[in-house]
Amino acid sequence: MILMDIEEIIYKRRTIRRFKQDPIPTEILKKLIDLARVAPAATNVQCLEFIIINSPEMTKKMFPLVRWASSLPKEQRDPEPGREPIAYIIILVNTNIKQSYYEFDIGAAVENILLGAVKYELGCCWMGSINGSKIRTLLKIPDYYHITHVISLGYPDEESFMEPYKDSYKYWKDEKGVMHVPKRSLDDILFEIY
Repeated sequence: MILMDIEEIIYKRRTIRRFKQDPIPTEILKKLIDLARVAPAATNVQCLEFIIINSPEMTKKMFPLVRWASSLPKEQRDPEPGREPIAYIIILVNTNIKQSYYEFDIGAAVENILLGAVKYELGCCWMGSINGSKIRTLLKIPDYYHITHVISLGYPDEESFMEPYKDSYKYWKDEKGVMHVPKRSLDDILFEIY
């Protein structure tokens, strides 16, 4: 675990899609869920629940149920054998608790997980392109849960850097496999100061 202030953590967080195969202690994964638990929720109605997958058998079954890096050429999308995620967190909405207006809850909870992961030197990829019906079947998830996102996790085995936005939002890899992620500048997004 490294010590950083919140600003350092926010700037350091990058999406990671290639992972070392070192196991993540279950207590760290549970801590990430605990960080999600305390995120804001609209009207404080707490409908989010989570599944942790960290056994080698189940992570292997999960791998084909998520899609990787649609902005990259097909041959650069999926992690190569031996660089797959070592764990997953599945985000569920319990529709017995809340049927709508939970999208903001998801965003806040997931961001807490992603920022918490940086503290533990983990890399993450927040994934919305998932095969929810196959995940439901695999994990025997009841129908009243809406399966919204999956976060893949592991210790990073790639580098990813922010760079200034020029004329495309598409992230890309250079010849060394380093990910480049364009971000608009503060001056570009600050509409006005009154």
